[in-house]
Amino acid sequence: MADFEGTSAIETYSGLAVDPLDPEPSTIRVEDIAHGLAHTCRFAGQCQFYYSVATHAIHVSQELADSEPIVQLYGLFHDASEAYITDVPRPVKRKIDAYDRIEHDVLAAVWDRLNIPHPDDEQWQAVMDADDRMLRHEAETLLSEYTPSPVPDLPYELSPCRPDEARQQFLDRAALLRERI
Repeated sequence: MADFEGTSAIETYSGLAVDPLDPEPSTIRVEDIAHGLAHTCRFAGQCQFYYSVATHAIHVSQELADSEPIVQLYGLFHDASEAYITDVPRPVKRKIDAYDRIEHDVLAAVWDRLNIPHPDDEQWQAVMDADDRMLRHEAETLLSEYTPSPVPDLPYELSPCRPDEARQQFLDRAALLRERI
């Protein structure tokens, strides 16, 4: 294990050190993103059953099926920063001043590592709209007392999925979309 004392670097599943406060694209691995997101539960773990950020990201990507493959890829990786800085619930995230900058910097390193252009405002808005639809759908299903308004009628059955299965599904979707761009 590397000595990270005095640095902001973290060791990843693959054994690489990633500094989420100063991310280098060369240290980003799709496998680490898939692993981290598959092992991170949505809604701060307050779900009816284990539901990973990786599964959420797959659904966001699928929700963008009418968009270009690159926009679907942005949807798949829209929460990639959470593999390195974890999932923070939206109400808390809004109160952490540096969070948006850190998230932006990690995502920029992800786009550079994937060798794809950074999303433009219209593409990112499409991803955020799909993310919001999935949030309402997931909250209705996964949180016992939550009733979002309006509840979108989406075709996704939300069910438990083991982290290793979610990881592989994420990797498979990433490979498929990367082939299409």
